[in-house]
Amino acid sequence: MHKKFFIVTAILMAVAAGLATSASAQRPGRGFGRHSGWMLKHMAKELNLTDAQQTQIKGIMADGKTKTMPLKQQLRQNEQAENANINGTFDANQARAFAGKQAQIMTDLIVEKQRTRSQIYAVLTPEQRQKAQQLMQERQQRRQDRMKKHAAQTQQTPK
Repeated sequence: MHKKFFIVTAILMAVAAGLATSASAQRPGRGFGRHSGWMLKHMAKELNLTDAQQTQIKGIMADGKTKTMPLKQQLRQNEQAENANINGTFDANQARAFAGKQAQIMTDLIVEKQRTRSQIYAVLTPEQRQKAQQLMQERQQRRQDRMKKHAAQTQQTPK
């Protein structure tokens, strides 16, 4: 039961990563604007989505973007405000207040991304879900392999 939950969560997280990529790609002045919709195209190809599924997922992703963009903006503004307050002294209470505020915004952001992922997942057929799980496992394995390779290279580098 736990294994299935983690697999589903991994799929949903990957979809969210795609959402984040897609959301940033659609913002003007970001250089990746010409690639907007890449994640949906990738999903459509890999999972063999129908036109109706693509339309539904596009709407879900757009709704998710409108909900997450203000939260991302709050994170940036909060960090900018904290950076402006750096004066060479350390105040643990101030640091904790900043961390708490950031944590609350991140919590809200994660909740919205999870909501979007679950809505997208609900659109998929059981076969598509299975294929998505397989793709997510492969992606996770590649990521772990890269991390191991990077760690090995870092340890071999003379200091």
